[in-house]
Amino acid sequence: MLLKHYLLLLVGCQAWTLGLAYYGCPSECTCSRASQVECTGARIVAVPTPLPWNAMSLQILNTHITELSESPFLNISALIALRIEKNELSHIMPGAFRNLGSLRYLSLANNKLQVLPVGLFQGLDNLESLLLSSNQLVQIQPAHFAQCSNLKELQLHGNHLEYVPDGVFDHLVGLTKLNLGKNSLTHLSPRVFQHLGNLQVLRLYENRLSDIPMGTFDGLSNLQELALQQNQIGMLSPGLFHNNRNLQRLYLSNNHISQLPPGIFMHLPQLNRLTLFGNSLKELSPGIFGPMHNLKELWLYDNHITSLPDNIFSNLHQLQVLILSRNQISFISPGAFNGLTDLRELSLHTNALQDLDGNVFRMLANLNKSSKIEEFQVSTSAQERTSADLRDLGHKDLPPVLIGFY
Repeated sequence: MLLKHYLLLLVGCQAWTLGLAYYGCPSECTCSRASQVECTGARIVAVPTPLPWNAMSLQILNTHITELSESPFLNISALIALRIEKNELSHIMPGAFRNLGSLRYLSLANNKLQVLPVGLFQGLDNLESLLLSSNQLVQIQPAHFAQCSNLKELQLHGNHLEYVPDGVFDHLVGLTKLNLGKNSLTHLSPRVFQHLGNLQVLRLYENRLSDIPMGTFDGLSNLQELALQQNQIGMLSPGLFHNNRNLQRLYLSNNHISQLPPGIFMHLPQLNRLTLFGNSLKELSPGIFGPMHNLKELWLYDNHITSLPDNIFSNLHQLQVLILSRNQISFISPGAFNGLTDLRELSLHTNALQDLDGNVFRMLANLNKSSKIEEFQVSTSAQERTSADLRDLGHKDLPPVLIGFY
């Protein structure tokens, strides 16, 4: 959950806080009557004291604090949100968060943490969001999160994790968002996510994964987003996504995938965005995309596709965006775009097309009139249609989320 949601909760508690005696604010900090305390600046080298006992939100940002001692927050037990970010923090004592049983949001992002003490989060029974991103963590253990059964969001991206051990997430049965992107993961155990039945977002982008074991995602029946882009995946197991029927967004771009196994997308009826750009695909087999009746975006640019056979996209009745630029396409069958009655955007620029059948685009009734493909030699009957109906969609037009995100 975002920090702003907790801040809104704090505003709702103003009536309670205004009825309390207001304690002095440390000189290094600013304090508001809404029980929000912010301490920033390089001159701060330790947690300021005394903090107002009725503080409900505390932010410690851009300081030279290197260590959190035992119980630095002992007198602010009403704290709901604690944000300690962009500091020099490299060491935390095991009891640093003792007595913070009301805490719901904890961010330790953008520090220099390499190790988390076992039991650090003990007693944080109400914690819902834990942000540990952009540190230097090299390992995580099951004992780290054993006490966080109420956790909904866990951010671990931007660390140095090479392996995630079995059992590390077993107690996080209510988790809905897990980000492990931008680490150094080389492989995953097929059991590591098995108890995360409520997970909706799983991000594993920018790691070094070359293979995903069969069964890895089987326990994730409520998953809506799976981000696997910018890894080294060369092959996908045929049934890898067969139990992810609620999946809506699947990112497989910038890997080394050269072939899509039959039926790989067969059990994804809710999928609306699929990115496969930046791989090594040479051909698209009939039936590979379907049935996916809710798919609206299919990104296939920067592959090695040479031809488009009849009906290759015929099961994608809701498709609105199809990007096939920067391939090696030299032949498009007249029925290649059959079934794409809702298509709005089509990109075919920077391919090897020399001739084009005049009927190729006959079914694309809803294609934007500003759409066109890059100029190339086509038959006279096709020239008028292509120049009027297809638009060159360059790389600069790609949504930022597809180039690299989070």
